[in-house]
Amino acid sequence: MNSKTKILVTVGPTTSTPKKLKELFSAGANAARLNFSHGTLEHHREMIKKIRLVEKSLGKHIGIVGDLQGPKMRIGKMPIEGVLLRDDEVVTLDTNATEYADGRIPVPSPIFEKGAISGSQVFLDDGSILLEILSCRRVNGKGKRFICRVLRGGTLFSNKGINVPQLKLRVNIFEKRDKEAIQFAIREKLDYLAVSFVRNAADMKEARRMLKGAPIKLIAKIERPEAIKNLDAIMVARGDLGIETPLWQLPVRQKEIIERARAAMKPVIVATQMLESMTKNSIPTRAEVSDVANAVYDGADGVMLSAETASGKHPIEAVTIMRKILAETETHGKSYRLPLDEEAGMVNIAVSRAAKYIAKQLNAKIILVGTTTGHSARASAMFRPATPIIAIASDISVARRLTLVWGVHSVVFPKIRTIGDIEKFAFRYLKREKIAHAGDVAVFVTGRVVGAVGETNTVAVLKVE
Repeated sequence: MNSKTKILVTVGPTTSTPKKLKELFSAGANAARLNFSHGTLEHHREMIKKIRLVEKSLGKHIGIVGDLQGPKMRIGKMPIEGVLLRDDEVVTLDTNATEYADGRIPVPSPIFEKGAISGSQVFLDDGSILLEILSCRRVNGKGKRFICRVLRGGTLFSNKGINVPQLKLRVNIFEKRDKEAIQFAIREKLDYLAVSFVRNAADMKEARRMLKGAPIKLIAKIERPEAIKNLDAIMVARGDLGIETPLWQLPVRQKEIIERARAAMKPVIVATQMLESMTKNSIPTRAEVSDVANAVYDGADGVMLSAETASGKHPIEAVTIMRKILAETETHGKSYRLPLDEEAGMVNIAVSRAAKYIAKQLNAKIILVGTTTGHSARASAMFRPATPIIAIASDISVARRLTLVWGVHSVVFPKIRTIGDIEKFAFRYLKREKIAHAGDVAVFVTGRVVGAVGETNTVAVLKVE
């Protein structure tokens, strides 16, 4: 309740047991990420079952995010010890090959074959290795071989990622594996679906079309420089973004993306290498601590852990330390980046803004928000009030989606008929959980018609009875 920035954790080999999952969410995680780039759909189905059991045992809502692989280019199979690429060495990338042979590095990617050209720079393994394409030629009427010079060497292992900033994606970003994962997400009723390598709004519209009306919110992963609008949520995926755009521009891009997302009332998550050193070490670096804190200052709804919780040695410690950093920063810090005012004329936005200042003026214990879709709760969170927000949702799927929205704690009340019902339920809940006591002030945001979507138009001051 006291910590407002949410933590999205990637679950994987080191956190696959019910015991570890329970420890993760007891330590302060709010939502789970399933990385569809790894593992089978059956494996992910079993993980979902475990997460839902943990959710029930802890009595807290846990959102689940399915993360599509997208058109990620990867190196094929290399020797287990890797291959050392030396500075200024000339090497060959072979799009026909799937395994390393005769000194040729396998790049089994039609995207690379169609889009890479002479003069392009090729980043391997998150940019740790850098090549420049000198020339290319087609072999036996199919596939190409690219002759490259090593500008920054290193040891290359299997399945490492490939980035070519100059490359234009000329293919549908939803490959067969992604389409199967989308159908899986519909069947398993996931809360969010993260779309990788989004180029424009058309990609998101295509993803929404494939959802066939399923109530799953989309997260656009910002990994390409192309601009996008009108999204349900946004992830600042700094790994690929820091390669596809100049690395030194990344802090500015992060701030711009967060500010735009906040202005549009869309949850925004900062991801990649936040506590990367904790995959091996029990404490983070000082720079990583500052990085997490800066995400809070920028106004992010949430921060994400990847390998730290999926395969790292200290997953529980990573969540615990991240939660401490968030709580301390929220207590003593101040975000100077405020949402834009273009939407201020909308009734629900005006009501939500008023609720923040009324709660501050009256020293209210809580802001209560009755919500059917979660929109009103997002509107209240948009203004980052110091007063805690409790969303009273009529549907558990809405409550789960709100696990990624800044400062919102959600409670399910499925039998809402009147505004009076919400008030009575809220008072019982507040007193039972010792959040507020009789006589405390609560600010109540709702619509005059219970259950009507987009009709939030009322802010009331209540005394807990």
